[in-house]
Amino acid sequence: MKILFVTDLYPLGDEKIAKALYYFVLEWQRQGHSVEVIRSNFVFNTKLRGRSVQKEGIYTENGIKIYNLNFLTPFLFNVYNKLPKDFSLKNYDILISHMPCGALMSEKLLKRDKIKYSCAVHSSDISVLTSKLYRPYFKQKLEDAYKKADFIAARSPILKKKIEEIIPETSNKVFVAYSGIDDELVKEVSDYEAKCLDFIHTKDISVTAVASLIKRKNIDVIIKGLAELKDKNFFLRIIGDGDERENLESLTKKLGLEKNIKFLGEINRSDVFSYLKKSSLFVLLSEKETFGLSYLEAMATMNIVIALKGDGIDGILKNEENAFLISSNPSELKKCIEKIASMNEDELKNLYFNMKNTINNYKQSDAAKQYLENLQ
Repeated sequence: MKILFVTDLYPLGDEKIAKALYYFVLEWQRQGHSVEVIRSNFVFNTKLRGRSVQKEGIYTENGIKIYNLNFLTPFLFNVYNKLPKDFSLKNYDILISHMPCGALMSEKLLKRDKIKYSCAVHSSDISVLTSKLYRPYFKQKLEDAYKKADFIAARSPILKKKIEEIIPETSNKVFVAYSGIDDELVKEVSDYEAKCLDFIHTKDISVTAVASLIKRKNIDVIIKGLAELKDKNFFLRIIGDGDERENLESLTKKLGLEKNIKFLGEINRSDVFSYLKKSSLFVLLSEKETFGLSYLEAMATMNIVIALKGDGIDGILKNEENAFLISSNPSELKKCIEKIASMNEDELKNLYFNMKNTINNYKQSDAAKQYLENLQ
């Protein structure tokens, strides 16, 4: 299959951009498909997200051709003027777009040539469709893109439900496009059993949170919740950086938890996994998550996951079956950790067994294959 993938959420070089979509593209290429990418960057939006504006041009990385296009206005003119003269959608079997910028760009491309078209639903798309801020222009344009689509890939069951409520006529063409974890992360059952026994016999609880340190990630709730534990027998590693770091460090000092909490900042991916392998619990109560691949990666490294109920990963994570889902409340987090600490051996073994089974169903190779099978 020849695929044209259109999005602004695709990394160039060592850009710090979420890589879930990047992994889809690489996996499709590994599976024998031909994939090219258009990065459709609305410059104001790019800067608003704190990302640098990359030079326009055609790049090739990992065998993938990438058209990097920058727009000062939100695609108000002929987008073909920024592409090579011989560019045509007819050279592809399907156009797949992700993120609002990708959908708006695709809607313009499809005005010249008609091919099969799939767009996706992320949390940011729901924000555009429901926020008063976007009503004057973006909301209607994004709705038009969804209505024009042959397929709609919702990035989680919750997002599938939301788009069907907002645009009911899309319900017959929506499917869930899960992300998956690197196949090499999947462990043997015996590894889970060993981690379970370690947790049973440990006196200290090792907790990890991996996230950008911004308000919607609710890292402060984690710190406050741990502070409420009667016995301060925990150690929290916070991996990531962002605007909230100074406030979070001040909160840590205010609560007298400097010995219990360490801020590691941005570290490379392999080091993240090294820390996760030493950890027992992964806690992240992030709001407006599209999917939350980090939760599955934590589970693959045999961490008991505590996540926010009713958000992106809910439905894959099931409360008290393979993980714990709570509200963004310090006292509720405290109660949840105490509950986990009080579980008997049989309960914990059952939890770890369910975690293993969950991970087996969410490998990247399977997720990428299933995505295209839904389109075909």
